[in-house]
Formats: sequence, C-alpha cells, structure tokens
Amino acid sequence: MATSTAASVARLRKRLARVPIEVRAAAAAQAAIEANNLTIAMKGSAPKDDGVLVASVRMEVGRSGDQFVVKAGGPTTTRPVREGATATFDYSLASEFGREGQPARGWFYPTYRARRKKIRRNIEQAALAAARKLSD
Repeated sequence: MATSTAASVARLRKRLARVPIEVRAAAAAQAAIEANNLTIAMKGSAPKDDGVLVASVRMEVGRSGDQFVVKAGGPTTTRPVREGATATFDYSLASEFGREGQPARGWFYPTYRARRKKIRRNIEQAALAAARKLSD
C-alpha cells in the first residue's frame, strides 16, 4: 500500500520535532558556514565578464531560518531579449546553460556538485558532535 506524500511529510516532521534543539542549532550553524563557503567558491568560479554576475551570487536564509540557499542571478542580471523588446532573460542562466550562439559555461552546478558530499558530511558531523555532547 502506497503512502501519501502528506502523510510521509507529517511523519518526517514528527520525527524531526523529537531532535533536540541543540542538535538542530549545531546543524544549522554548520549549514550557514557551508553555504557561506559555497557562495565564496561560486563567486570564484563564476565568469567575470562584467562583474555583475559575480556580485549576484548570494546566500539567502530559507523559510524556517535554519536553511540556507545559495542563489545567483535575479534583477541585476536580467536583460531585455533585444533592444525594445518587453521579454527578458536572465543571463546568469544563459551563462550556465548556454544559448543559441553561446556555449554553456557551467560554473554554478559544477561547483555545487563538487562540494555537496563534503557539505553534507560536515553538517552531519556537527549534528553528531552536538548529540554526543548531550549524551555525555
């Protein structure tokens, strides 16, 4: 019998609610450090054509306050498709994935993929260290 997604989410939330606040705080603090380090690495690997793309790389706090999201692009990198056109495109996406006449110069996702295992491991280690400290 298949379980519904809503039921699965509810069970996960119930389990997460039982995690001590100290463990969650340690994981969140490490996640902030990792997101900041990822932001720095992405700024280093972004194409530096005019500097606007590099400046658009940023870390934002997620909805729950203990999640962090690294983003690039947005209003500063959004341009009209052509002079006088109302349609726009975000050239951060064009840089990452390419477009007609411009090959892809992937930098965002390759940087993330190269670091994601280490990021997860560091967050898990911080949470485990906090849990061990509680049990001592």
